[in-house]
Amino acid sequence: MKQWGGDQNYRPEKKSSNAKKTKRSAARETVDAKNKTERDYRVGKTIVGATNNARKRNLEHIAARKKQQRKNVLIVACVLIIIAAVGIVLGNYISGKAAEREAALVKENPVEPTVAIIDENAGNNVSSRTKVFVARLEADAKDYNLELDHVVLPFQKAREILVFFEGRKEYYKMSSERGSTVQIEDAERMIRYLDSKSLSPEYVDLRVEGKAYYK
Repeated sequence: MKQWGGDQNYRPEKKSSNAKKTKRSAARETVDAKNKTERDYRVGKTIVGATNNARKRNLEHIAARKKQQRKNVLIVACVLIIIAAVGIVLGNYISGKAAEREAALVKENPVEPTVAIIDENAGNNVSSRTKVFVARLEADAKDYNLELDHVVLPFQKAREILVFFEGRKEYYKMSSERGSTVQIEDAERMIRYLDSKSLSPEYVDLRVEGKAYYK
C-alpha cells in the first residue's frame, strides 16, 4: 500500500563535503599568506624593507667615499711635506754653494774698487762679494770708454746696485747676480740709444737679461 504524498524511491541527499573543503582551503591560504608576509618582513622583501636596504647601501657608499677622501687628503699632505723638505734641503745646498762661490771669487780676485760705494742700509757693511763685483764693473767699463763715478746699494734691495757713470745724469740698475761684462755692454748700448734719440730718463734697468727698461 502506497503512502500519500511520498515517493518510495526518495532518499534525503547528504550534504557534500566540498563546501567544507573550500572553507578549509581558504583558511589555509589566509594563514599561508600571513606567514609569508611575516617572513617577508623578517628578510626585508617588502617595499619598506627594500627601501631600508637601499638606504643602508647608500650610507655604506657615502662612508666608503669619505674614507677614500680622507686617504687622498693624507696622501696630498704627505706629498706636500716631502716637497717642502726637498725645497729646504735644496735651498740650504744652493746657499752653501753660493757662499763657496763668493769665497772663491774673493780669493781669486783680491782687488778693491776705487769708486765710492754708498750703502743705504744700516751698518754700512759692504760684503767682499759686492766689492769684487764693483771692481769688475770698473775694469769692464774702461773697455767701453766708460768710467764709474760711484755706486749705491739701495735700502733693503738685495743684489741690486745703482751705477752712476761720469758725465751721465741717469743711473743704471744692475744685479750682482748677472755678469758685470754683459751689463756694462748693455749700458753702453743704451747710452748710445738714448743719445741718438735725445732722451734723458731718470734711470735704466738692466737687471733682466736681454731686456732694458728706462723711465
